[in-house]
Amino acid sequence: MTHALARPDASAANRARRGSSSFTALAFALLGLVLGAAQPARAEPITLSDDASVATLAERVSAFANASRVRWIVAAKTRAEAQATIAKLGGRLAPIDRPLLGRVEAKTLAEAAPQYAEAGLPLAWIVVADDGQGADPHACSWQVSVSDPSFPSVSATPLSMPLAPNDRLPVGAAATFRVGHSGLLQSKLYAFDETRPGAIRDLATVGDADIPVAPDPLGETIVLAQARQTAPFLERLKSALAASDGERRDLGKEYALRDKLLGQGRGIGANIQLIPQNMIAAKSDMVASSETKPRAEPLMETCLYALTPAD
Repeated sequence: MTHALARPDASAANRARRGSSSFTALAFALLGLVLGAAQPARAEPITLSDDASVATLAERVSAFANASRVRWIVAAKTRAEAQATIAKLGGRLAPIDRPLLGRVEAKTLAEAAPQYAEAGLPLAWIVVADDGQGADPHACSWQVSVSDPSFPSVSATPLSMPLAPNDRLPVGAAATFRVGHSGLLQSKLYAFDETRPGAIRDLATVGDADIPVAPDPLGETIVLAQARQTAPFLERLKSALAASDGERRDLGKEYALRDKLLGQGRGIGANIQLIPQNMIAAKSDMVASSETKPRAEPLMETCLYALTPAD
């Protein structure tokens, strides 16, 4: 008796192939979720569907009033529709904020954001001002930029906003910042970050390229300085943080930077000042220096940035 070779069950093979395909699709879906989670999602443009949404935009425009590099795009199917929406926005702004309409530009969706060309309603989002707009000719030699997924944007990644002298920039909980320097290489450099008075970290030893904004209700003050001469108070601060490896340490209120340099009650901002060395020395040093004859200015540049959570 002969036996024919058993043929594989076609339906079983098809089920196996379908199962394998399903597994592969699931694997790719999970991989996509992992990769998506690795990159912070950016906020979508603001949809201007009614008077309430235009009022919300007016609040946002007012909140960014002191951020000199922030510009707004209002785009619609036609430029006339975008301009009409901006006119409504002007009616929602307080009289003192009406000049901010100069920072809002009307465009068509087709030219400003082709990926949203089929949107049925006007949209608004933030962009960075072109070079030369809002730039300060006396800008600090330090550069600070803030990347924040909460900024409404049409780009594929969260918008990065450079800070300019005297800016005030609302930031969200997921915001990060970068610090760079392009001043004299032979200068002495100091970079610190403070939340509560005296709770400080040395930014020069922080390992992150994109440094998370501190989740502190008081916000944080970033102090960046360069000097031709040693700044005694900042040197002592640097020594006190030498073993911290970039982590924040509570050094006590005698080391508080915010009170010494920014004063009380200042919100989000970037304040550039040229100050003599004795203005950031410890109090005892300041008293001693006032009792001696004046000395030459040390040519110190101090750049102060205060970031607090947006409402």
